[in-house]
Amino acid sequence: MKIVYVFRSLAVRGGIERILTDKMNWLVEHGHEVTMLTTDQGSHPVPYAVDKRVRFTDLGICFHYQYRFSGLHRLFDMWHRNNRYARLVDEQLRKEQADVIVCATTSGADVLARKKGRTPLVVESHSIFQRLADVGRLRFVQRFRLLRALRSADVLVALTEGDAVQWRKKLDHVVVIPNMVHTPKEPQRAELKARRAIFAGRFDAQKQVDHLLRVWQIVQQRFPDWVLDVYGEGPLRGWMQDEVRRLGLHVELHEPAVNIFQCYAQCSVLLLTSEFEPFGLVLTEAMSCGLPVVAYDCPYGPRTIINDGEDGFLVRAGDVDAFAEALARLMADESLRRQFGTRAMVTARKFDAALVMPRWVELFENLTKQ
Repeated sequence: MKIVYVFRSLAVRGGIERILTDKMNWLVEHGHEVTMLTTDQGSHPVPYAVDKRVRFTDLGICFHYQYRFSGLHRLFDMWHRNNRYARLVDEQLRKEQADVIVCATTSGADVLARKKGRTPLVVESHSIFQRLADVGRLRFVQRFRLLRALRSADVLVALTEGDAVQWRKKLDHVVVIPNMVHTPKEPQRAELKARRAIFAGRFDAQKQVDHLLRVWQIVQQRFPDWVLDVYGEGPLRGWMQDEVRRLGLHVELHEPAVNIFQCYAQCSVLLLTSEFEPFGLVLTEAMSCGLPVVAYDCPYGPRTIINDGEDGFLVRAGDVDAFAEALARLMADESLRRQFGTRAMVTARKFDAALVMPRWVELFENLTKQ
């Protein structure tokens, strides 16, 4: 089967980029032909190991250049780049003659819906419908155009059933396929003795890193010998550095780790304070290393993964004090950490590639038969 993925770029160490790389690698390893069509890759190196059988074609649109301008100049530049993208993607899709086209995010789905011809189009949702419905964050006209495009797609794939329920209020063709766990060939298991907790993610508003620091400020009073390792990058890094110093927190900020699994294995619990989480890849990764986890019960990923009170704790969204109390229970009790960690490894296996990826192949095959 010949599959064409369309995405902006594989240029940063992010969850979508990692999962997309893993899926393409798995597909070529199992005999499928995969092409990655990017719009903004340019000379940026791919941060994850990609099988040499995956073919790359970059259209060189560079959508991000529009933000160099303002006002009408930006609107004209955006219009120009969109038209160029539509022309080039049409040429490339005619050349590829794929069996299936996969739009790796909802961005760009409108153009692909117009240019796909009779080829099945699959659109992946790596956000949540609730964000789309918030007109304050996405203008009404943009929302209308996107929904119109998604109705022209053959399938929209959501990561959780909770999100799929919301999408199905607007679309008839929604299926659920979760992210698979990315694990090294020889994963390490955490000993759970270290007095260290870990957070891994982007430093932005979605991850609510302000909540993260408030939680740690509370538990540090009871556990002054514990350290929080924070891995990531993002617009709030400078603010976090200032807050850590101002509050005197035992928090160490790190750049994104090349091998995050080694970092998981050196810690004893993972924290996730997101406002919303389409899936929560770090949860499954950490759990595959035997780490118990504590997360807000936010829409919609954590509740799909965590069995509350068995392999981690789900805390009412936004409740900093309750989060700190749940975390303190694990910090105080090594035996409880071990119980949760053992069960966490079992939970993580539900998202193994051997179970998730055949669902993608089945979806593709059904679409080509139709």
